[in-house]
Amino acid sequence: MPWNEPGKSGNQDPWGGNRNNRPPDLDKIIADFFKKLRGLFIKKNGQINTFQNNRSWQPSSSKELGYIVGGIVGVLLFLWFISGFFIVNPAEEAVILRFGKYSDVVQPGLHWMARFIDVKTLVDVQKIYSFSLEGNFLTKSSEQSDLPNQVVPSNSSKNSVSADQSKNLVNVELNVQYRIGDPKAYLYSVVNPDETMKQVASGALSDVIGQMKLDEVLTTGREMLSSGVLSRVKQILLPYNSGLDVVTVTLKRVQAPDQVREAFSDVNRADQDRATTIQQAQAYASKVVPIAQGAAARISADATAYQQQVVLTAQADIAKYQAMLQAYKNSPDITRERLYLDTMQNVLKHSSKVLIEGNSNNNLFYLPLEKLMNTSSEENQSAATNSSEEKNVTQ
Repeated sequence: MPWNEPGKSGNQDPWGGNRNNRPPDLDKIIADFFKKLRGLFIKKNGQINTFQNNRSWQPSSSKELGYIVGGIVGVLLFLWFISGFFIVNPAEEAVILRFGKYSDVVQPGLHWMARFIDVKTLVDVQKIYSFSLEGNFLTKSSEQSDLPNQVVPSNSSKNSVSADQSKNLVNVELNVQYRIGDPKAYLYSVVNPDETMKQVASGALSDVIGQMKLDEVLTTGREMLSSGVLSRVKQILLPYNSGLDVVTVTLKRVQAPDQVREAFSDVNRADQDRATTIQQAQAYASKVVPIAQGAAARISADATAYQQQVVLTAQADIAKYQAMLQAYKNSPDITRERLYLDTMQNVLKHSSKVLIEGNSNNNLFYLPLEKLMNTSSEENQSAATNSSEEKNVTQ
């Protein structure tokens, strides 16, 4: 519904007033403001002095005007002092400039600065920034030697052309993460430190790949490529004093050109099969070698035991013959007779024939020859069994 409808007397003001009324008096408002301000600072005879109720207010004395101005200045100074406090978050550091010149770097916490004299700039020193690099880069020629200081004759232009043609392109995608290490250097040493970081990383990547062959980049040199770019970027950034610290360099993707991608895939599979075969051979060797070493140790121990047995037996025989020699020297006849009887006993105990000494009488002795033969064979078997058992125990 409209505020001013036809047929109604007077115009209604949407703000609750009548347009015919006069606007508020600004001089009166200002006079009331200074009256209240004066009452805060000036007292006389226990009563607050009043302003003159006229349209144009004038202070009663210069002293009163000084009090008013001093109060206003004090309030402004208090507000200026309060506005100088600021808080630095735990993950930030603040760089302070005084009259446009570097003054200090403050750590997290509550600090104060002179407003309109000092200027602060907050820098997040814990945030990790990252960017990705992707592009085609030239690798080292496959015909180029691995020696870093290879001398190429100046007149071999044909060889240099063929070497350039043998270089290959490789598509690389790299991710670089960094943070701000020095806020002052980050803000005022380099014009655009983030763009500088990208250009340095791109140049370092091209430099490192240019020293590697294509098959090395695609197979065994991936980790070396990441570490090489990381160290190269740090080395290049050092004289710039950019205030940036490289955290990690991650190699996301390395691909060969489309023309040879299938061939290099075959090479990768062959390398994987080679690694698998080597692992299997190492596992077999770790299984067979201990068994062979154990068998060799057992054979060596058996040989040592047999050697000791033979030596001890020979020494025992020597000792026995030496003792017999001494007995023979003392009693030759008795010793000779004893040796004869022992020898005949050892020989005849294995014979099936029985010898009977004849005498004057004609008595016939019955000898059980079968039992004697059986007893002899049993003794032989038991002796053989005992010798085999002793051999087993020795082993």
